[in-house]
Amino acid sequence: MSTASPPIQDAATVLVYRERSEVELFMVKRHSKSAFMANAMVFPGGRLEEQDIDPTWAERCSMTPAAASQRLDHPDSNKALGLYIAAIRETFEESGILLASLDGQLISPETDRGEDLMVAGRARLNAEEVGFLHLAREFDLTLELGAMSYFSRWVTPAIEKRRYDARFFVAHAPEAQVPLHDQKETTASEWLSPRDALERYASGTIQLAPPTLRILMEIERDPTIVTRPSGTVKRAIAPQPMRKDDELHLILPGDPDYDPPGDDPNRIIRRDGRWVSIGVGA
Repeated sequence: MSTASPPIQDAATVLVYRERSEVELFMVKRHSKSAFMANAMVFPGGRLEEQDIDPTWAERCSMTPAAASQRLDHPDSNKALGLYIAAIRETFEESGILLASLDGQLISPETDRGEDLMVAGRARLNAEEVGFLHLAREFDLTLELGAMSYFSRWVTPAIEKRRYDARFFVAHAPEAQVPLHDQKETTASEWLSPRDALERYASGTIQLAPPTLRILMEIERDPTIVTRPSGTVKRAIAPQPMRKDDELHLILPGDPDYDPPGDDPNRIIRRDGRWVSIGVGA
């Protein structure tokens, strides 16, 4: 029997935020039948698809492939650009937020063409009647890649059946656009402050995956990491699984049990059916 770990797929996720009395993040609930993170509240996102790395995208992006490669510290400039495109596509599909320009201005549903794109166009895209590139050509879109800041990178551990190398981006929600879940891959959505999301998680009202839990804890501690991101290259966070006292521990960088070892506890533990954060972020 083969013991090889599942292949790792590239993925992209966007933390869409707005500023009210607190920073709020748009989160969607994954369908109960989802093969990965079913029922969890997540940020819009998904895997990199072949259509995202079509070289003709370069002429419809506000960022060059070389710049994308430098920002993500990715050796393949075409794939680096594709990760930005995947982030925008998935966010449009799952939330209805579209970081793109139409006729030289950021898209607004208040215009006839904007409404046609964001309602009928999104419906066609989610029904797989057209691809995202086809839609971009039809409406002569320019994807505003610069509207997203690179935030973090998480790699799914080998114990999972599906593994992803996920880049997380941050983007301010366009004022004229009202997000709504797709009612296909996601079944609910709402704006949540990190504090509210963590309180609901603690009470068992919502489910969170380990990366989402840690990201919310980081933002609750310092909201400026989304409103004024550093833009520095992010080192991948690759949890190392370990069984201890009949519990699953996801060991994170800096923990004494991590390879290479650090000095301070930094892990997420599966305990009584939920993830508990220990150390940094706790």
